[in-house]
Amino acid sequence: MIDEQKNLITVLMPVFNSGLFVKEAIESILNQSYRNFEFLIINDGSTDQSHAIISSFSDSRIKYINNEVNKGIVDTLNEGLKLSKGRYIARMDADDIALPNRLSKQVNFLAANPTYKLCGSRAIAIDIYGKEINNLNRPQHSTKIKVFNLFRNAFIHPTIMADAETIKKFAYSEDFKYAEDYFLFSQITMSYPVANLRQRLLQYRIHEESITSTKREEMVQSELKTIMNLLSFLFDEVDQENLLIHHSILRPECADFSGQEVEHHLVNILKANQKKQVFDHKILSKQLQKEWYNYLMKSDNESSLKKFLGSDLFTLNNLNLKQVVKLLLK
Repeated sequence: MIDEQKNLITVLMPVFNSGLFVKEAIESILNQSYRNFEFLIINDGSTDQSHAIISSFSDSRIKYINNEVNKGIVDTLNEGLKLSKGRYIARMDADDIALPNRLSKQVNFLAANPTYKLCGSRAIAIDIYGKEINNLNRPQHSTKIKVFNLFRNAFIHPTIMADAETIKKFAYSEDFKYAEDYFLFSQITMSYPVANLRQRLLQYRIHEESITSTKREEMVQSELKTIMNLLSFLFDEVDQENLLIHHSILRPECADFSGQEVEHHLVNILKANQKKQVFDHKILSKQLQKEWYNYLMKSDNESSLKKFLGSDLFTLNNLNLKQVVKLLLK
Protein backbone atom coordinates (compact mmCIF):
# COMPACT_ATOMS: atom_id res chain seq x y z
CA MET A 1 0.00 0.00 0.00
CA ILE A 2 1.21 3.53 -0.74
CA ASP A 3 1.62 6.40 1.69
CA GLU A 4 -1.61 8.40 1.34
CA GLN A 5 -0.05 11.61 2.65
CA LYS A 6 2.38 11.71 -0.27
CA ASN A 7 -0.21 10.98 -2.95
CA LEU A 8 -2.90 13.62 -3.09
CA ILE A 9 -5.61 12.91 -5.67
CA THR A 10 -7.78 15.53 -7.33
CA VAL A 11 -11.24 14.20 -8.14
CA LEU A 12 -12.56 16.43 -10.92
CA MET A 13 -16.35 16.50 -11.40
CA PRO A 14 -18.11 18.94 -13.72
CA VAL A 15 -21.82 19.45 -13.03
CA PHE A 16 -24.55 20.72 -15.34
CA ASN A 17 -28.21 20.30 -14.39
CA SER A 18 -27.54 17.05 -12.53
CA GLY A 19 -29.84 17.72 -9.58
CA LEU A 20 -31.43 14.28 -9.76
CA PHE A 21 -28.17 12.42 -9.23
CA VAL A 22 -25.42 14.74 -7.96
CA LYS A 23 -26.03 14.07 -4.24
CA GLU A 24 -25.41 10.35 -4.70
CA ALA A 25 -22.36 11.03 -6.86
CA ILE A 26 -20.82 13.33 -4.22
CA GLU A 27 -21.52 10.87 -1.41
CA SER A 28 -19.85 8.06 -3.35
CA ILE A 29 -16.62 10.07 -3.51
CA LEU A 30 -16.71 11.30 0.09
CA ASN A 31 -17.17 7.69 1.24
CA GLN A 32 -14.08 6.40 -0.56
CA SER A 33 -11.73 4.16 1.43
CA TYR A 34 -8.83 6.35 0.21
CA ARG A 35 -9.14 9.65 2.09
CA ASN A 36 -6.37 11.95 0.82
CA PHE A 37 -8.03 13.83 -2.00
CA GLU A 38 -9.41 17.20 -2.98
CA PHE A 39 -12.84 17.03 -4.56
CA LEU A 40 -12.98 19.73 -7.21
CA ILE A 41 -16.62 20.26 -8.19
CA ILE A 42 -17.34 22.79 -10.95
CA ASN A 43 -20.98 23.70 -11.44
CA ASP A 44 -21.11 24.94 -15.01
CA GLY A 45 -24.06 27.31 -14.96
CA SER A 46 -26.72 24.81 -13.90
CA THR A 47 -30.32 26.10 -13.87
CA ASP A 48 -31.76 23.33 -11.67
CA GLN A 49 -31.14 22.51 -7.99
CA SER A 50 -27.52 21.40 -8.49
CA HIS A 51 -26.01 24.47 -6.77
CA ALA A 52 -28.18 24.09 -3.66
CA ILE A 53 -27.43 20.37 -3.39
CA ILE A 54 -23.66 20.83 -3.76
CA SER A 55 -23.68 23.71 -1.25
CA SER A 56 -25.37 21.52 1.34
CA PHE A 57 -22.15 19.50 1.80
CA SER A 58 -19.58 20.81 4.29
CA ASP A 59 -16.70 18.36 3.84
CA SER A 60 -13.38 20.25 3.84
CA ARG A 61 -12.09 18.19 0.92
CA ILE A 62 -14.66 19.77 -1.41
CA LYS A 63 -13.38 22.71 -3.48
CA TYR A 64 -16.47 24.21 -5.11
CA ILE A 65 -16.44 26.46 -8.18
CA ASN A 66 -19.78 27.88 -9.30
CA ASN A 67 -19.72 29.24 -12.86
CA GLU A 68 -22.46 31.84 -13.32
CA VAL A 69 -22.78 31.01 -17.01
CA ASN A 70 -22.36 27.75 -18.89
CA LYS A 71 -18.88 27.51 -20.42
CA GLY A 72 -19.18 24.03 -21.88
CA ILE A 73 -17.58 20.73 -20.96
CA VAL A 74 -14.16 21.30 -22.55
CA ASP A 75 -13.54 24.69 -20.90
CA THR A 76 -14.86 23.36 -17.59
CA LEU A 77 -12.59 20.32 -17.62
CA ASN A 78 -9.55 22.38 -18.56
CA GLU A 79 -10.40 24.85 -15.81
CA GLY A 80 -10.40 21.89 -13.43
CA LEU A 81 -7.02 20.67 -14.69
CA LYS A 82 -5.50 24.11 -14.06
CA LEU A 83 -6.95 24.37 -10.55
CA SER A 84 -6.07 20.83 -9.51
CA LYS A 85 -3.28 20.23 -6.99
CA GLY A 86 -3.16 16.43 -6.92
CA ARG A 87 -0.38 14.19 -8.14
CA TYR A 88 -3.12 12.21 -9.86
CA ILE A 89 -6.39 13.41 -11.37
CA ALA A 90 -9.48 11.19 -11.30
CA ARG A 91 -12.52 12.02 -13.39
CA MET A 92 -16.02 11.68 -12.05
CA ASP A 93 -19.41 12.47 -13.60
CA ALA A 94 -22.26 13.97 -11.62
CA ASP A 95 -24.72 11.19 -12.48
CA ASP A 96 -22.47 8.20 -11.71
CA ILE A 97 -21.57 6.32 -8.53
CA ALA A 98 -17.98 5.49 -7.59
CA LEU A 99 -17.61 2.20 -5.73
CA PRO A 100 -15.84 2.50 -2.33
CA ASN A 101 -12.40 1.20 -3.36
CA ARG A 102 -12.20 3.00 -6.68
CA LEU A 103 -9.59 5.63 -5.76
CA SER A 104 -7.55 3.18 -3.69
CA LYS A 105 -7.31 0.61 -6.47
CA GLN A 106 -6.31 3.14 -9.12
CA VAL A 107 -3.82 5.18 -7.12
CA ASN A 108 -2.09 2.02 -5.94
CA PHE A 109 -1.76 0.83 -9.52
CA LEU A 110 -0.35 4.11 -10.83
CA ALA A 111 2.03 4.52 -7.90
CA ALA A 112 3.31 0.96 -8.36
CA ASN A 113 3.66 1.42 -12.14
CA PRO A 114 5.05 4.94 -12.67
CA THR A 115 5.57 4.51 -16.42
CA TYR A 116 1.78 4.13 -16.77
CA LYS A 117 0.16 7.55 -17.15
CA LEU A 118 -3.52 6.64 -17.52
CA CYS A 119 -5.66 4.05 -15.78
CA GLY A 120 -9.36 3.31 -16.28
CA SER A 121 -11.53 0.42 -15.18
CA ARG A 122 -14.47 -1.68 -16.15
CA ALA A 123 -17.90 -0.46 -15.04
CA ILE A 124 -21.49 -1.44 -14.33
CA ALA A 125 -24.20 0.26 -16.40
CA ILE A 126 -27.21 1.38 -14.36
CA ASP A 127 -30.49 3.07 -15.31
CA ILE A 128 -31.96 6.26 -13.86
CA TYR A 129 -33.28 4.30 -10.88
CA GLY A 130 -29.91 2.71 -10.09
CA LYS A 131 -30.88 -0.71 -11.42
CA GLU A 132 -28.02 -2.64 -13.02
CA ILE A 133 -28.42 -3.05 -16.78
CA ASN A 134 -25.23 -4.77 -17.89
CA ASN A 135 -21.45 -4.85 -17.50
CA LEU A 136 -19.21 -2.51 -19.47
CA ASN A 137 -15.94 -4.17 -20.44
CA ARG A 138 -12.79 -2.66 -21.87
CA PRO A 139 -9.39 -4.23 -22.71
CA GLN A 140 -7.03 -4.26 -19.77
CA HIS A 141 -3.50 -4.35 -21.13
CA SER A 142 -1.71 -1.50 -22.86
CA THR A 143 -1.03 -3.30 -26.14
CA LYS A 144 -4.68 -4.36 -26.45
CA ILE A 145 -5.94 -0.90 -25.49
CA LYS A 146 -3.76 0.65 -28.18
CA VAL A 147 -5.33 -1.58 -30.85
CA PHE A 148 -8.88 -1.24 -29.53
CA ASN A 149 -8.49 2.54 -29.47
CA LEU A 150 -7.81 2.53 -33.20
CA PHE A 151 -11.49 1.67 -33.68
CA ARG A 152 -13.28 3.16 -30.66
CA ASN A 153 -12.56 4.80 -27.32
CA ALA A 154 -10.89 2.24 -25.06
CA PHE A 155 -11.71 4.14 -21.86
CA ILE A 156 -14.94 4.87 -20.02
CA HIS A 157 -14.31 8.56 -19.35
CA PRO A 158 -15.55 8.87 -15.72
CA THR A 159 -13.52 5.81 -14.67
CA ILE A 160 -10.11 7.26 -15.49
CA MET A 161 -7.31 8.37 -13.22
CA ALA A 162 -4.27 9.97 -14.82
CA ASP A 163 -0.86 11.27 -13.93
CA ALA A 164 -1.56 14.98 -13.42
CA GLU A 165 1.49 16.27 -15.27
CA THR A 166 0.69 14.13 -18.31
CA ILE A 167 -3.01 14.92 -18.62
CA LYS A 168 -2.30 18.63 -18.13
CA LYS A 169 0.31 18.52 -20.87
CA PHE A 170 -2.21 17.20 -23.41
CA ALA A 171 -5.44 18.64 -21.91
CA TYR A 172 -8.88 18.58 -23.54
CA SER A 173 -9.21 20.20 -26.97
CA GLU A 174 -12.11 22.38 -28.07
CA ASP A 175 -11.32 21.25 -31.63
CA PHE A 176 -12.53 17.76 -30.64
CA LYS A 177 -15.75 18.80 -28.90
CA TYR A 178 -18.10 15.95 -27.86
CA ALA A 179 -15.28 13.45 -28.47
CA GLU A 180 -12.65 15.38 -26.50
CA ASP A 181 -11.95 12.42 -24.24
CA TYR A 182 -11.39 10.03 -27.17
CA PHE A 183 -8.76 12.32 -28.69
CA LEU A 184 -7.08 13.07 -25.35
CA PHE A 185 -6.85 9.41 -24.37
CA SER A 186 -5.64 8.50 -27.86
CA GLN A 187 -2.75 10.93 -27.50
CA ILE A 188 -1.75 9.49 -24.14
CA THR A 189 -2.20 5.89 -25.34
CA MET A 190 0.09 6.44 -28.31
CA SER A 191 2.75 7.98 -26.06
CA TYR A 192 2.76 5.98 -22.80
CA PRO A 193 1.73 2.64 -21.29
CA VAL A 194 -1.90 2.70 -20.11
CA ALA A 195 -4.28 0.23 -18.48
CA ASN A 196 -7.84 -0.60 -17.53
CA LEU A 197 -8.19 -2.41 -14.21
CA ARG A 198 -10.21 -5.62 -14.34
CA GLN A 199 -12.37 -4.55 -11.39
CA ARG A 200 -15.65 -2.73 -11.92
CA LEU A 201 -15.06 0.49 -9.99
CA LEU A 202 -17.94 2.68 -11.18
CA GLN A 203 -21.68 2.50 -11.72
CA TYR A 204 -22.17 4.31 -15.02
CA ARG A 205 -25.63 5.77 -15.44
CA ILE A 206 -27.39 5.37 -18.78
CA HIS A 207 -30.27 7.74 -19.40
CA GLU A 208 -31.96 9.72 -22.14
CA GLU A 209 -29.98 12.75 -23.14
CA SER A 210 -31.02 15.09 -25.90
CA ILE A 211 -28.32 15.43 -28.53
CA THR A 212 -29.20 18.04 -31.11
CA SER A 213 -28.31 17.51 -34.74
CA THR A 214 -25.69 20.26 -34.42
CA LYS A 215 -23.98 18.54 -31.48
CA ARG A 216 -24.12 15.17 -33.21
CA GLU A 217 -22.46 16.59 -36.29
CA GLU A 218 -19.72 18.16 -34.13
CA MET A 219 -19.21 14.81 -32.40
CA VAL A 220 -18.89 12.99 -35.72
CA GLN A 221 -16.38 15.53 -37.00
CA SER A 222 -14.33 15.17 -33.81
CA GLU A 223 -14.36 11.38 -34.14
CA LEU A 224 -13.22 11.68 -37.75
CA LYS A 225 -10.32 13.93 -36.77
CA THR A 226 -9.32 11.52 -33.99
CA ILE A 227 -9.40 8.56 -36.36
CA MET A 228 -7.43 10.56 -38.95
CA ASN A 229 -4.77 11.17 -36.32
CA LEU A 230 -4.60 7.48 -35.38
CA LEU A 231 -4.48 6.25 -38.96
CA SER A 232 -1.67 8.70 -39.70
CA PHE A 233 0.61 6.47 -37.61
CA LEU A 234 0.11 3.80 -40.29
CA PHE A 235 -0.42 5.73 -43.52
CA ASP A 236 1.44 8.70 -44.97
CA GLU A 237 -1.87 9.89 -46.42
CA VAL A 238 -5.43 9.03 -45.37
CA ASP A 239 -7.97 9.85 -48.06
CA GLN A 240 -11.53 10.85 -47.24
CA GLU A 241 -13.09 7.60 -48.44
CA ASN A 242 -10.91 5.39 -46.27
CA LEU A 243 -11.49 7.71 -43.32
CA LEU A 244 -15.25 7.34 -43.74
CA ILE A 245 -14.97 3.57 -44.16
CA HIS A 246 -13.03 3.38 -40.90
CA HIS A 247 -15.51 5.62 -39.12
CA SER A 248 -18.36 3.39 -40.30
CA ILE A 249 -16.86 0.64 -38.12
CA LEU A 250 -17.43 2.87 -35.09
CA ARG A 251 -20.79 4.16 -36.33
CA PRO A 252 -22.32 1.86 -38.96
CA GLU A 253 -25.32 4.18 -39.24
CA CYS A 254 -23.14 6.98 -40.62
CA ALA A 255 -22.23 5.34 -43.92
CA ASP A 256 -22.95 2.38 -46.15
CA PHE A 257 -19.96 0.76 -47.81
CA SER A 258 -19.69 -2.55 -49.61
CA GLY A 259 -18.08 -5.57 -48.01
CA GLN A 260 -15.29 -5.38 -50.56
CA GLU A 261 -14.49 -1.79 -49.56
CA VAL A 262 -14.49 -2.59 -45.84
CA GLU A 263 -12.38 -5.72 -46.26
CA HIS A 264 -9.88 -3.87 -48.49
CA HIS A 265 -9.47 -1.13 -45.90
CA LEU A 266 -8.92 -3.59 -43.04
CA VAL A 267 -6.39 -5.59 -45.08
CA ASN A 268 -4.51 -2.37 -45.86
CA ILE A 269 -4.29 -1.65 -42.13
CA LEU A 270 -2.79 -5.09 -41.58
CA LYS A 271 -0.24 -4.60 -44.37
CA ALA A 272 0.70 -1.09 -43.22
CA ASN A 273 1.33 -2.34 -39.70
CA GLN A 274 3.54 -5.14 -41.00
CA LYS A 275 5.80 -2.41 -42.39
CA LYS A 276 5.66 0.14 -39.59
CA GLN A 277 5.09 -2.09 -36.53
CA VAL A 278 3.01 0.54 -34.74
CA PHE A 279 0.69 -1.99 -33.09
CA ASP A 280 1.27 -5.48 -31.73
CA HIS A 281 0.74 -7.50 -34.89
CA LYS A 282 -0.96 -10.52 -33.33
CA ILE A 283 -3.39 -8.37 -31.35
CA LEU A 284 -4.14 -6.17 -34.36
CA SER A 285 -4.68 -9.20 -36.58
CA LYS A 286 -7.18 -10.64 -34.11
CA GLN A 287 -9.01 -7.32 -33.79
CA LEU A 288 -9.22 -6.87 -37.56
CA GLN A 289 -10.70 -10.34 -37.94
CA LYS A 290 -13.26 -9.46 -35.27
CA GLU A 291 -14.19 -6.21 -37.04
CA TRP A 292 -14.61 -8.12 -40.32
CA TYR A 293 -16.74 -10.72 -38.59
CA ASN A 294 -18.96 -8.05 -37.03
CA TYR A 295 -19.46 -6.44 -40.43
CA LEU A 296 -20.44 -9.76 -42.02
CA MET A 297 -22.87 -10.55 -39.18
CA LYS A 298 -24.72 -7.30 -39.89
CA SER A 299 -24.69 -7.69 -43.67
CA ASP A 300 -27.36 -9.34 -45.85
CA ASN A 301 -24.80 -11.40 -47.71
CA GLU A 302 -25.73 -15.10 -47.83
CA SER A 303 -22.13 -16.22 -48.39
CA SER A 304 -20.79 -14.55 -45.25
CA LEU A 305 -19.02 -17.66 -43.97
CA LYS A 306 -17.22 -18.13 -47.29
CA LYS A 307 -16.14 -14.48 -47.32
CA PHE A 308 -14.96 -14.78 -43.71
CA LEU A 309 -12.88 -17.94 -44.19
CA GLY A 310 -11.55 -16.82 -47.56
CA SER A 311 -10.40 -13.39 -46.45
CA ASP A 312 -6.79 -12.36 -45.89
CA LEU A 313 -8.07 -11.21 -42.50
CA PHE A 314 -8.71 -14.79 -41.41
CA THR A 315 -5.93 -16.94 -39.97
CA LEU A 316 -6.02 -20.28 -38.23
CA ASN A 317 -4.15 -18.73 -35.31
CA ASN A 318 -7.19 -16.53 -34.71
CA LEU A 319 -9.74 -19.29 -35.30
CA ASN A 320 -12.87 -18.65 -33.28
CA LEU A 321 -15.33 -21.51 -33.62
CA LYS A 322 -18.17 -19.40 -32.21
CA GLN A 323 -17.72 -16.92 -35.02
CA VAL A 324 -17.74 -19.69 -37.62
CA VAL A 325 -20.88 -21.29 -36.18
CA LYS A 326 -22.75 -18.00 -35.97
CA LEU A 327 -21.91 -17.15 -39.57
CA LEU A 328 -22.97 -20.65 -40.62
CA LEU A 329 -26.33 -20.26 -38.90
CA LYS A 330 -26.82 -16.68 -40.07
